Amino acid sequence: MLNEIPLEIISNILSIILVGILIFNYLKHKKTIEVIQKLDELKNENQLTADDISYIIENEKEYKEKSEKADALAKLLTPVFILIVGILFIYLPLSEAMIHLNVFVVAFILIQLDKINKKNTLILLKGLRKDTKKEEN
Repeated sequence: MLNEIPLEIISNILSIILVGILIFNYLKHKKTIEVIQKLDELKNENQLTADDISYIIENEKEYKEKSEKADALAKLLTPVFILIVGILFIYLPLSEAMIHLNVFVVAFILIQLDKINKKNTLILLKGLRKDTKKEEN
């Protein structure tokens, strides 16, 4: 059955799946940012509870780990993507290579956005934690 399906269709389906994952990650990140914004509003009104402060500290540690892992993954996969795309262009005609390149471009964008989102979330949490420490003093 797989022999009957053209490789271009599989490539396009993989791209669509990756775009779906990209949208899902965007919505998940948006929820996290909304929570951080609400915590920032509470901080500005001096209504942060001890649970809120512990949430900020725990999430800062979690996002520090996530940011480091995403950074390492991006550093690892960038040369791999370049190698695979180079092999595609060497062994396939240009028109076919361009069709399959789409999957790697979407995957690269997904990896880079994940890295950026985690780093930005970490920066927001660090800023929120620093501001809460200043207010405690």
